[in-house]
Amino acid sequence: MMKKLMPFLFLIFVIANVKSQEKIGLNLKTNLLNLAAKRPSFSVEKMIKQYYGLEFSYSSGELNWGRDYRYDGFLLRAKRYVSEIRTNEAIPFFGIYAGNLNKKIISNNAYTHPTGYLSFGNDRNFKANSIRSGVNAGVLYLPAKRILLEVTTGGGYGKYFNIESFEEKKPPKGYVDFQLWLSAGYSF
Repeated sequence: MMKKLMPFLFLIFVIANVKSQEKIGLNLKTNLLNLAAKRPSFSVEKMIKQYYGLEFSYSSGELNWGRDYRYDGFLLRAKRYVSEIRTNEAIPFFGIYAGNLNKKIISNNAYTHPTGYLSFGNDRNFKANSIRSGVNAGVLYLPAKRILLEVTTGGGYGKYFNIESFEEKKPPKGYVDFQLWLSAGYSF
């Protein structure tokens, strides 16, 4: 009985807060650019005192543009907004992030000329987990009372561990982590 009652009570709580005029400071978003990777992503951000935000994100996907690249991972962002968040204003923010990323990369498209003097491309065949961290910056825009749009970019470094290589050469030990998010969402 309790298992059926809890989701119902949670739904009533969410509906009551959506209909209320007072914001509870919770943003639900999705990265629209992740749709190119054939899967949606989701983020939940808790606003703290109109100037700070703590965001938890999950994304996964696969990109098959010249190689088979599959990934999934979590990300935690801490943000500091430059000014108070208001409707119809673009509010810049900056912050830091940390998270994990699980990757599987299979790429066999390197070319080496028969003479050996000319080569380009890169063969990579490995699966690994990684931890990553860095800094981020972006702009939040609320065109309406509850609708939000956000552009976020970030850069940092990721370190691989639990590496499983499928070829003779050594896989990389780390990578430059770059992020670009174009998010749309709803503010509760």
